[in-house]
Amino acid sequence: MVKEDRQLTIREMDEGEEFAAWLNDLTERYDGDGSDASIHERHLVLSDEIGDWIGGLRWTLRGGVAQVVEIGVLPRERHQGHAHRLLTAFEERAKEADAHLLELWTDHAQEEGLLEASGWSLVMRREGYIAGRVWYLLEKRLSV
Repeated sequence: MVKEDRQLTIREMDEGEEFAAWLNDLTERYDGDGSDASIHERHLVLSDEIGDWIGGLRWTLRGGVAQVVEIGVLPRERHQGHAHRLLTAFEERAKEADAHLLELWTDHAQEEGLLEASGWSLVMRREGYIAGRVWYLLEKRLSV
């Protein structure tokens, strides 16, 4: 059987389109080995007493590996431990979701020691990575 020539297009998706859900359904449906290798993206929000957002954390879960994608705190709210509160909440949610490993990339060398004191281990140091800076990959194994 010969397929007719079709004009195919590749483009970036605009906000509001539901492609991510469609692709997730497609990859879950056709995952051959039956394992849960699909990516589940989640968000944690840190709010103040009146409900205003002051920080947040976006993370993914795939096959038991929970990875911090990004974490942010408003500049006026920094240096009060909010990022570490978000990381603690991330760890709790990841455990509830049956993750066995946590991962985090950071370009803040000063955070490495504090994270290691909290049970994180340095996996690698990558020179000239994102924006040409040094980045650190840390992990934390969870007891199952």
